[in-house]
Amino acid sequence: MSQYMNLNRIEFVITDACSGRCKHCSNAERLDKNGSVDADAAVIAVKKLAKRFAIDSIMTFGGEPLLFADTVCKIHAAARDCGISKRQLITNGFFSKDNQKIDDVAKALCVSGVNDVLLSVDVFHQEFIPLEPVMQFAKALLRHNVPSLRVHPAWVVNEENENPYNTETRRLLKLFEDMSIRASDGNNIFPSGNALKYLSEYFAPSEKLDLSVLCGSAPYTSRLDEIDCINISPNGNIEECSITIGNIYTDDVLDIVDRYDPYSNPAWSAVLNGGVIELLQYAQTQGITVDITDCRSACGVCRKVMAALKARAKRKH
Repeated sequence: MSQYMNLNRIEFVITDACSGRCKHCSNAERLDKNGSVDADAAVIAVKKLAKRFAIDSIMTFGGEPLLFADTVCKIHAAARDCGISKRQLITNGFFSKDNQKIDDVAKALCVSGVNDVLLSVDVFHQEFIPLEPVMQFAKALLRHNVPSLRVHPAWVVNEENENPYNTETRRLLKLFEDMSIRASDGNNIFPSGNALKYLSEYFAPSEKLDLSVLCGSAPYTSRLDEIDCINISPNGNIEECSITIGNIYTDDVLDIVDRYDPYSNPAWSAVLNGGVIELLQYAQTQGITVDITDCRSACGVCRKVMAALKARAKRKH
């Protein structure tokens, strides 16, 4: 067993396909890809990981995961049967305009064991996604007694910041509050993808980018040698931050876990030992110089350098 993994959570990116084209999306460049995670392979991975580790949380998201609702239900049913207590779904709620299908999917989710639905509602989603089917979906979930349903907004800068985007998001949330659906804390938009393209004025670079921060110190991240959550992509890749450590379609998930050693890879080892500064130095020894002037965070720099190193390795092979 790898000494660098002590898992308590599994996340599945069900699909990169999406029913929206949001201005704040960090994965916009991937949203035209079709297909979904293989349900059978995902179920096997859940069962094996739950048997090995004390997994207490699982999440499915996307893209828009409910474009492949059957896959979502199969994964959550497996998680329920394995005794995983927290079974979350993040969805924008727009996968159909047919009221019967909306109701059928809501019922299937509840039957499969989904017990915490986070419904992405904010100014960005509702620019492209009609509100009516989303509200119909919320009503259907309540009708089928989903244990927890919350709207999950994205905030520009933070929830307290006064700007036109947040003002409209607050108005939308009030519509769901009137249905007795409360809001989660949501999340603050990360400066990448579409967010940098359309909202760059809210992410002005500081005079000097701080590259001294340690791996795992940024929000929504953990150190590469202290992995407690495994993230599986539609193509079967297990992704940890900006690196790929294996693929559940070609290898046994436990074999991937057991052989994982971040210090065996010089780039990963560099960022663990000396942060982004040491990673940049390592990249230079490989003949790679990366323009980081458009990066707004140390994580952004790390991702850009890792991508350049990965592209170089592919060219060599």
